[in-house]
Amino acid sequence: MPDRTLDIELLRTLHMAGSLGTLRATATRRHCTLGAVSQQIKRLERQLDRQLLVRFKTGVQLTTEGEQLIAQSLALLAEHDALLERLSHHSTQGIVRIGLPDEYVPQTLDSLLPDLRQTVPRVRLQVKTANSLELRRAVAQGELDLAIALYSNGEAQIPGLPLWRTQPVWAGPTRNALHLREPLPLALHPSDCTYRAIGLAALNDSGRSWETVFTSTSVAAIESAVANGLAVSVLNRARLTGDMQPLGGREGFLPLPECLACLIESPEVATHDRAAVALVKSRLQSSNLIQKVKLAG
Repeated sequence: MPDRTLDIELLRTLHMAGSLGTLRATATRRHCTLGAVSQQIKRLERQLDRQLLVRFKTGVQLTTEGEQLIAQSLALLAEHDALLERLSHHSTQGIVRIGLPDEYVPQTLDSLLPDLRQTVPRVRLQVKTANSLELRRAVAQGELDLAIALYSNGEAQIPGLPLWRTQPVWAGPTRNALHLREPLPLALHPSDCTYRAIGLAALNDSGRSWETVFTSTSVAAIESAVANGLAVSVLNRARLTGDMQPLGGREGFLPLPECLACLIESPEVATHDRAAVALVKSRLQSSNLIQKVKLAG
């Protein structure tokens, strides 16, 4: 290995590319050109003498060695960023109101929020969990300073910074052919959920009749309804269990668009809290925090 020092910024670029799935989205996050991101990845690959990404026309995918490098370097990036925050922002204070999507509550409570509290100890965090559309409204109205919210790729405008991609799919129970019933029995998220909106739009476009048999504000409850054979629903592919099956064209379901988890900021942040919001925003963009949430599904 010609260079025995790993560049933190090259690692950060790889983490972002692995999370976002495209070099263009990574360039947006890194505030640089597409060519610069490509060169950073190639430089890291040369340093380690191994291929870390497979490049396709539609995006990029981590190789097995790339996935291993990301998993092994999470702690390194976390400790590096925590040290910088402790040295550079020890006097930053304020209140920051954060919104997080319901479907990622277990992961954010396990990793992201504890890491935030450790690295910004003098900032008071007030956290709200809700569905993405509700979080987006709260940010726009100044009720929240920051939020992570899901946006469908089909939306005309996606504000904020992309953090990771999700692939919603139609999901039904493996134990029966519930998807053949007419009308289709659905387990639905609340009306302010992005997955509900794209799912019903797809059903209406295909002319499929449906009825609501189960509703809940809890993603876990929706998943349980599907796994136990009660209904069909739209779920994140990464969260399907052995009791669920994805439903596609063969079963008569239109494909659903990818979604982006984006970090959005209110234009109405209080003046005395702006430094604290900027600090927390910087930490939320940190690839090691986001990667922990993404890897957890």
